[in-house]
Amino acid sequence: MMKKYFLLLLLTGFLSAGAQDKKQGTDSLKKDTLRDEKFLKEVNIRTRKKMIERKIDRTVVNVAGFVTAAGTDALDLLGRLPGLRITDDGQVNLMGKGATIYVDGKLTYLSGSDLAAYLKSLPTDLLDKVELMPNPPAKYDAAGGGGVINIITKKNKQPGYNAGISGNAGTGVYRKVNGSVNMNYRQGKLNLFLNAGAGSPKDFEHGASVRRFIDDQGAVAATLDQESEIVYTRNSGNLKLGADYYLNKKTTIGIILNGNRNSVVERGNNRNRMLNGAFLLDSSIYSSNDVNNKFRNGLLNLNMTHQFDSLGRELSVDLDYGKYHTQIDQIFSNLTFSPENVLLNKERIRGALPREISIYSAKTDFSLPFKSGLRLNTGLKMSRVSTDNEAAYFAGEGITERPDDNRSNSFRYDETIGAAYVEGYKEFGRLGVQAGLRAEQTQSKGHQFGNAAVADSSFNRSYLNVFPTLFLSFKPDSTNANQFFFSYGRRIGRPGYDKLNPFLSLVQRYNQVSGNPFLRPDFTNNFEFTHVFREQLNTVLYYSDISDISGQVIRPVGDVYVSRPENTGNLRIAGLMLTWNKDVFKWWNADFSVNPERVHMNALLGSKRIDTTFYAYSFNWFNRLTISKSCTAELVMNWGGRSFSGQNTSRGISALRAGIKQQLLKGNASIGLSGSDLFYSAITRGRVLNVAGSDATYEKRGDSRSVMLSFSYKISRNAKDNKRFRDRNGARDEQNRVQSNP
Repeated sequence: MMKKYFLLLLLTGFLSAGAQDKKQGTDSLKKDTLRDEKFLKEVNIRTRKKMIERKIDRTVVNVAGFVTAAGTDALDLLGRLPGLRITDDGQVNLMGKGATIYVDGKLTYLSGSDLAAYLKSLPTDLLDKVELMPNPPAKYDAAGGGGVINIITKKNKQPGYNAGISGNAGTGVYRKVNGSVNMNYRQGKLNLFLNAGAGSPKDFEHGASVRRFIDDQGAVAATLDQESEIVYTRNSGNLKLGADYYLNKKTTIGIILNGNRNSVVERGNNRNRMLNGAFLLDSSIYSSNDVNNKFRNGLLNLNMTHQFDSLGRELSVDLDYGKYHTQIDQIFSNLTFSPENVLLNKERIRGALPREISIYSAKTDFSLPFKSGLRLNTGLKMSRVSTDNEAAYFAGEGITERPDDNRSNSFRYDETIGAAYVEGYKEFGRLGVQAGLRAEQTQSKGHQFGNAAVADSSFNRSYLNVFPTLFLSFKPDSTNANQFFFSYGRRIGRPGYDKLNPFLSLVQRYNQVSGNPFLRPDFTNNFEFTHVFREQLNTVLYYSDISDISGQVIRPVGDVYVSRPENTGNLRIAGLMLTWNKDVFKWWNADFSVNPERVHMNALLGSKRIDTTFYAYSFNWFNRLTISKSCTAELVMNWGGRSFSGQNTSRGISALRAGIKQQLLKGNASIGLSGSDLFYSAITRGRVLNVAGSDATYEKRGDSRSVMLSFSYKISRNAKDNKRFRDRNGARDEQNRVQSNP
């Protein structure tokens, strides 16, 4: 009887999604061998793989088994996972702190809107799993106060020839189309593999806001009423090629080539009504923005692994080279009318913003076990990043177009980081102890080239930091009914490369952003205590102390909001992550998580000191239903509570998703139907506050409700089980710090 109720709810959701009013839219990391072998034996995997597996140092989300993930993208997937939240500027937060994003153990080189665009170009059909590591050990780069999020793409390691293809098509207000293929060929000592994906989805963002300007007496001097809609047309392609060659039983060499081509065309229209203090119309401005964003990214990795003996002595070497090119072409037009609808002013601004990023990285790791049970890991890394940013703006149109030196800019930035680490592990009866220390030396220099209107400027920095880590495990008895774990780690949040660039970038008529060459890194001390009960109930208590936090500070310049990153103060986060996984019935597996947090902020925003405490909450409920041996369904509920960043507070949003998948052709093919945000509840509403002389309310919604039809098919010839896993990583720390505002 209960199965019937679940199926009825799935059907109701699909009908709700299909009935959407279309008019509405137009208005692994490579596992730490030290801890895998000794530290993580406490959690066993059941014969039926769970949707979400919780290990002691990480949460593993098995994306390939998600029915409701078909046809979506990596960014959308991350926004659904326990403990994760995507901010309005594209930052991915894990347990309230900014995390570092990796793909197949390699940093994405991107942050902010660039990272969001890349993740949206990565279809979930190419993904195998996602690892969430809030407190990684010393062998991993120290960047990212919120730890590490590693997105692992599919890679078949079986002998013979193996291939899988998938295609997805659906609609919300606009089309949703993507597809992927993954294959490998392994014969003898050679393994060749390929992943490719392409998509052409279209979506929109509708926004409305009311901005008030307040005089010294507290009265409303003017009000700006805004409404906007931007339509995004995306075309993306991803390609990953690689080869492993097994020289002998102990030595393997490999090469990996990654490429990404992504274009995003934005067409936006804005209606702005300026009201005077008596709330009478003073003027109307109709704005349009046409933006063409093109991203071309490439990465080459060479790697080698050598095992000296059966005890586990191992040496690995990685060499990486990456080249990233971005081209942003903008045209902004503004027409100003009087209350009588008389044209008062016409403005046109054109921008050309190319950028080149080059990344070089070399690293080596050595693992050394001893017969006494002590195991040591040590390693070295050197990386160099060079960025070249240009911003050429022109005012006027046709023969009247002239360079705009006040907005134009040329900025160069170079950064070199050298790192070394050592960590050791040993068991003392039922107590396991692991301690590590990582040192990173950073040298950087930036140069803004001046012009007729902007002065030349430059800066140089050099600093050395150390990052200790400590992990403890305790098992009171041999049954493992209760297990206890403690971890501590210190981490750094270096500014995104573009956040150091002082030039001013246009977003639209009343919003602009700039960088800050004096921005300093922030530092985080993370503490976690975990209790695991019968491998079903996980309780995590955590505390984070973040010093010198950086965030976007809004200052009004006339009627324009100018947002600039600044070091503002300190942040303390205390939270609970409670998760429970249970087979309610043989046919129903439920995974429940709740994450309340207490956050204390002490920050200086402009001239105003903010010393306040607020509470945040999130809730996730995954349900997998086994209808038959070849048919499964999912019902997923997500809810995120309010957020607060000093000048921006938003209310919670929720979403309900459902899907059903039927296997065909003896399990070699499948067809599925899924719906996202079935009741169209993922709408962001919030306020802008603590801005000198101004405040605002806003609402944003996108093309979040959709229905997708998916199909997949796999081919295997002479396939046998093979547990070898290749996941190389040389440039971990440099790939997550590029931000632009296309």
